[in-house]
Amino acid sequence: MINEQLTIGLVVNVVTMLVHLAATLLLVALIHPYGNWLRNRPRIRLVIALLVTNYVLLTAHLLEVGLWALIYTWLELVDNPSDAFYSAFVNYTTLGYGDVLQGTSTRLLGPLASASGIMMFGWSTALLIYVLQGHLPNIIIRRDPKS
Repeated sequence: MINEQLTIGLVVNVVTMLVHLAATLLLVALIHPYGNWLRNRPRIRLVIALLVTNYVLLTAHLLEVGLWALIYTWLELVDNPSDAFYSAFVNYTTLGYGDVLQGTSTRLLGPLASASGIMMFGWSTALLIYVLQGHLPNIIIRRDPKS
């Protein structure tokens, strides 16, 4: 039983990683054609870049939670199938409210969903920092210390 849970959890983790990779590649594809767009307006460019990045990453997270919800429904981990997305979201974000409980025979899937969420949120944070680093130097005016 433990091996089955670990296998399912690891497979879903790999799939969530692939969803996040697809979102990352989409962001790269969106950035390159518009690299020179609004070059003379770096603040607007930063705002647009952050909004697009946030939207794409949030969509990826919702898809990833949906994958976990499908597993929760398929394995009947929650009493009410309509609670599957909520339960998966609570685990994925590591909120741990405890108001929707899973059966003891599948206890490892909750922590595996949490581990998935922690890794994907870390990845998202790294991408947002990357976007900021790429745009902030164009906004900050550097003063020559000799002047």
